[in-house]
Amino acid sequence: MNNVVSRPLAIIARDRFGRLFPGLLLGAWTALAVCACANLSKLPSLSSLRRLTENFPPVPSSANNPRPEAKISKRMTPFAIAVGPDGNLWFSELRASAIGRVTPAAEISSFDLGKGALAERLTAGPDGAIWFTDPAGNRIGRLGLDGTTAYVPLPTPDSGPAGIISGSDGNLWITEHAANRVARLTPLGTLTEFLLPHGGGPAGIAEGRDHRLYIAENTGNRIDRLSMDGRVEEFPLPTRDARPDGVITASDGDIWFTEFAAEKVGRFTVSGHIYEYALAVHGPPVGITASEAYVWVTVPVAHALCRLADDGSQRVYVLGDDLMPGMITWNRDGYLWFTQPNGMLGRFSPDGIVDQFPAVVASQARPRPQHLLISSP
Repeated sequence: MNNVVSRPLAIIARDRFGRLFPGLLLGAWTALAVCACANLSKLPSLSSLRRLTENFPPVPSSANNPRPEAKISKRMTPFAIAVGPDGNLWFSELRASAIGRVTPAAEISSFDLGKGALAERLTAGPDGAIWFTDPAGNRIGRLGLDGTTAYVPLPTPDSGPAGIISGSDGNLWITEHAANRVARLTPLGTLTEFLLPHGGGPAGIAEGRDHRLYIAENTGNRIDRLSMDGRVEEFPLPTRDARPDGVITASDGDIWFTEFAAEKVGRFTVSGHIYEYALAVHGPPVGITASEAYVWVTVPVAHALCRLADDGSQRVYVLGDDLMPGMITWNRDGYLWFTQPNGMLGRFSPDGIVDQFPAVVASQARPRPQHLLISSP
């Protein structure tokens, strides 16, 4: 692998009651990461996002971590990351109208989405394409593996599309943070919206083993459970103003979620109980994913990954001062992949070795004509 730095990590083990309190400040990347799902969706234009990302904190470099020189125009700034249908990793780009693809060998390609598009969250669709939310255009986008793009406009103005997943019913499910709605979208472009009973800013979304959807209400401080025919149940969180955001389903079927403001991780059991676990490092959790046995959470300001067992006990992997993990996903080869605000991608092995390499584009697909998928109620 070219331009890759590998290193073993320091490990701090803590049970569910142990905590560390290093004097770390909340950085701009952490704030941006949570806002990108919950609040960044409200930004009216791509230029607003660019102004915000100009405030990224500098990430110190290390003498043992040389970085190759690259033209700024070819360096990407990855944000959300997901496993694609082709076995590669796909990520959204914060500073440009593009989506990136990285192979297991760290070869990076860029796909142009067309003028004005802003990919935020993305997922592998049921049709073998990449689907993504586009808050700048108030629409949902589809990127084919051949680089073709298509868009479905959302009927509610300024709805703030945020989270997106591929459901077991063969449809896409999307949260509309500003409109307080959840949308169901077929691969052919038919869209149906469900209005949530109370305002709460739906952000992250996941499907449980019961084939119901679990939604983090970022400002409503609760988890919603939504059946695929639109019936909603609401579950308030024990901690006030916790700001739930990311949501995933663990291997045991429980629903796990981040609590950004509370610096906790929550667990919603299949029996309907909510448990909260204070993190073993100081700082808000941002990214969350599940492997075959554990839940993994990033804490950017602590430069750390937290691994949680089903009882809430934790092991912390300190990555080093020059790594700041943001969004994260688990690949079936056992590796964790995460994004960073300095234009670097990270890969974490099952043996606790972290690799990082610059998100420098090796090849760029030419933009293709955009298509409009016709949606109907």
